[in-house]
Amino acid sequence: MTEPAGAARAQDNQPRALSTAQRFAFGFPSLPHALVAYPVYSLLPAFYAANTSVTLAQIGAIAAASRIFDAVNDPIIGYLSDRTRTRWGSRKPWFIIAILFLAGGIIPLFNPPPEATIVYFAIWSTVLYTGFTMFEVPRSAWMTETTRDYMERSRIGTMVGWFNICGSLVVYLLPIGMSFFTGSSAIGPDTMKGIVFLYLIIMPIGMITAVTVVPKGVVVARQKVDIRGIWKTITSCKPLMRFYLITILWGLGQGSFIGTSFIFQTEYMGFKEQIPYIMITFFASGVMFMPVWSKILITADRHRVWGSFVLLSTAMGFITLLLPRGPEAFIPVVLLAVVRGFFGTPQNFLPGAVLSDVIDYDTMKSGSSKAGNLFAVQMLLIKITMAISGALAFFILDVSGFRMGQPATPMGDLGLITAYLGFPFLMHLAMAALCWNFPINRERHRIIQKRLERRALRAKRDELAAAAVPG
Repeated sequence: MTEPAGAARAQDNQPRALSTAQRFAFGFPSLPHALVAYPVYSLLPAFYAANTSVTLAQIGAIAAASRIFDAVNDPIIGYLSDRTRTRWGSRKPWFIIAILFLAGGIIPLFNPPPEATIVYFAIWSTVLYTGFTMFEVPRSAWMTETTRDYMERSRIGTMVGWFNICGSLVVYLLPIGMSFFTGSSAIGPDTMKGIVFLYLIIMPIGMITAVTVVPKGVVVARQKVDIRGIWKTITSCKPLMRFYLITILWGLGQGSFIGTSFIFQTEYMGFKEQIPYIMITFFASGVMFMPVWSKILITADRHRVWGSFVLLSTAMGFITLLLPRGPEAFIPVVLLAVVRGFFGTPQNFLPGAVLSDVIDYDTMKSGSSKAGNLFAVQMLLIKITMAISGALAFFILDVSGFRMGQPATPMGDLGLITAYLGFPFLMHLAMAALCWNFPINRERHRIIQKRLERRALRAKRDELAAAAVPG
């Protein structure tokens, strides 16, 4: 009778599946996060160039430096998060701290005075990026600890991705809603003020709700994390090294693409007030087709879905070069946005799920959980590569003679097409090739999961046995 009771109590050391309400609460903070993170990467450079004394070249250089500085914080936050011990777990306290940095950074960054300099941009973007890190790194590690089930991680990741897309969608719904008062749906200072106002309301609510509703999770590790062990994992774990290389290629392509997407739509295609409608279609497509991806991932390996559809989404962009420039291309571009929105959806939630599988593999091999640290390295690589490629994109625009608001030239157009489509396509092609035969698939992860569960049961039984021995 003793063994079944001990086994039953040992099961308490297993993370349980989240309820729908808990998955909702876990995913919801991604909405306000995307509401701010998306404009930071795609809209702020052009906004500052048009409304302050800062130039695109300066923004590219300082944004790269700020993001690299911020990226250095990722391993630090990851290391501290892994070593944080409170009654609320390792990750939740960082959510509360992040609120202060996020609120303190967004207000001045999104409301610059006309005389704002590059120093102003650098200071407040660094404050905001630090808040991003305090949210992103612990949140990613927290997801790993809430469940080790392959499909449950996909469900949680899908919820995170759904809210991430919704947040980006709201960015473009705002100027349309505000047009009834401002008279224009073009993105400008009023849009930025609307983003700040909405963010300051829903961001704290979302963060506090997640901390309150979602369980802290279970860490399956018998050894403490140290710097030497982290470095050994990064340099010797082959699945992890491959994942990081995939991340680098994705970040290089994505940074150039996102950094020039708004410029391409306005300066090359000639859209102004049409842009919110195009982007709403793009993100609404992602939201609408999310249930389709949930069904696809029941049978498909997520690493293949991730790589293949990132490449397809990027490749579809070349179709815009076949269209006329100007308002007459609006309907074809909207239809294209539906397809690209569907193809681009998996990159919002699958990378974290793939890395969680790799972390399980490392935990099985090393006996220690480094989730916070390994997610921090992922964030570091994303930020550095996106910063470098974003700066490279603006450099390409500068040397090609491209100037915002000035008549187009053949060289300027070539530079913009290279930065927006050519370079991202090459990076994502290489990324998709590495994703295809990723070493941890569904079957291999099932084996890893069973071994970790047996280890957790043994650890709990040892703990119960030790407690039963008279002092």
